[in-house]
Amino acid sequence: MNQDRTVNLPEDLCVAAEKFMTGRFESLEALISFLLQEVVKDDGSKFDQAEEQMIEQRLKDLGYI
Repeated sequence: MNQDRTVNLPEDLCVAAEKFMTGRFESLEALISFLLQEVVKDDGSKFDQAEEQMIEQRLKDLGYI
């Protein structure tokens, strides 16, 4: 049985995501679920080191790590 969880996100990030998803996803939750599924799926494709460093730096800049 799948259970939902509540996640708190910055309002401005949600607004930007909602603008981005217009006509693509039915809701913000659908967009986030899709993105998380893409990140965690193990299909043999891995980020190269440069992509990994770029993502890590972006997360640091946003204050997440």
